Amino acid sequence: MSTFGGSTASPDETGCGRCFDEDEVALLRTPHAPLPADLVRRVTQKDPHHWDDQPAIIRRTLPQLVTLLADGERESALMARGLAAAGWSHWPREQAEAVSHFLKTWWIETLRRNSPPIPACEVLATCAIASSSVTPWLTLWQAETGPVAHRHMCDTLDLWSEELTSEYSPFTWWWGPEAEEQAAWNEVKRWLTSPRSTTTLPLQSQAQPVSSPSASDK
Repeated sequence: MSTFGGSTASPDETGCGRCFDEDEVALLRTPHAPLPADLVRRVTQKDPHHWDDQPAIIRRTLPQLVTLLADGERESALMARGLAAAGWSHWPREQAEAVSHFLKTWWIETLRRNSPPIPACEVLATCAIASSSVTPWLTLWQAETGPVAHRHMCDTLDLWSEELTSEYSPFTWWWGPEAEEQAAWNEVKRWLTSPRSTTTLPLQSQAQPVSSPSASDK
């Protein structure tokens, strides 16, 4: 993500001394210096209040953060909380469009892959948390009429079977009011269980759930 290639943490960023040592924070303040994957994970997964200028921290990590997400990071939703807290949609246009393009591309590619690195429902949750909305992602899913996207829907209905019959949202790391999280989850439930969604599932999709993720399949 070249748009953020020269981004750095704020010059006076100190971070949380209990979680990050001086060398790690200094690295975040150094432009173009490669960041260890473990540092990117810890930086983006920590509570946003750990940082003096959290949006700058997220911009610093974005080139490697998107790689981790696309490769199947298991704590993707927690990382998405950091993106939402950074308010990326209000960043300069070029930066906001770069984040939006990545999320959209990642979601569509997930829906079209037989075996994505993580289940489609986890990518949906990550995109929803990052953008504080489920609507654009459900719209994109609705437009995917192929059998692979339908199999992902079957798998999602199975993986979220308990949540779909309760009020408990799977959007654990939602950044914002609980009422907004619940409204987003209710929208997903209505969409997943609507006749328009369930009646378009081909018989092959109903009988054949998505296979286990394979790192080599794309």
